[in-house]
Amino acid sequence: MRMHKKIIRTSIVLVLVVVMSNVVMAAFPDKQGFVNDFANVLDQKSKAEMQLLGEKLWSEQGIGLAVVTISTTAPMDPKEYTTALFNEWGVGGPDDSGLLMLLAVAEGAIEVEPGYGLEGVLPDGLVGAVIDQEGIPHFKKKDYGAGLSAMALAYANILAGEEFEIVEEREGSSGWFVSFVIFVLILMLMRRGRRYPPGGSGGFGGGGGSGRTVIVPRMPRGGGFGGGSFGGGSRPSGGFGGGRSGGGGAGRRF
Repeated sequence: MRMHKKIIRTSIVLVLVVVMSNVVMAAFPDKQGFVNDFANVLDQKSKAEMQLLGEKLWSEQGIGLAVVTISTTAPMDPKEYTTALFNEWGVGGPDDSGLLMLLAVAEGAIEVEPGYGLEGVLPDGLVGAVIDQEGIPHFKKKDYGAGLSAMALAYANILAGEEFEIVEEREGSSGWFVSFVIFVLILMLMRRGRRYPPGGSGGFGGGGGSGRTVIVPRMPRGGGFGGGSFGGGSRPSGGFGGGRSGGGGAGRRF
């Protein structure tokens, strides 16, 4: 009798495991190509632009681009979902040269994850900078297509060897303090001018901007998008060839 109950319990556990595995598998939609608008939030112009970029990257460099919009990643975290989907689809080729851009509408999240083979060209900081400068301004206005298209073009140009400028802005909360310091310095200069005759030494020189610009070194590849090709031979169509995720990249909430 006890053995019979044990067999029943074991059978139930096995059934639950199989059912849960099928549920997890079902959570990932089937890939549709370079552009996968499962949330139906992209305009036709942006879709066409990203489709062309995907075809060019794959045929000339063997880099698989996958752009995905989804209503929600629940019950998974957007980052976890992105990594799992990357590996489930096998974005990229055998060189792990894949790039997945995923936008989750309900979570207000954008995740970008490169494959192992692209981590050197697309480090986390650079990936995040492209999101901040090219995507977030559009996402805040719910212009998802324009934001994703601008990001895709920026990444494609970087992969083609183009430079990308990362602009670090000062935080607005410190603006009043900077203004106060400048005011005090002006008063000090005015007092100094009264004490010393014109032509004397002293004073301040130089100047500064509102931020710092970092230039990404040019990669030894061909020209960027928007004029000319960027090297490589012909490759079969697709974009999914068993590529693996590097687990890196960057994500933002908007």
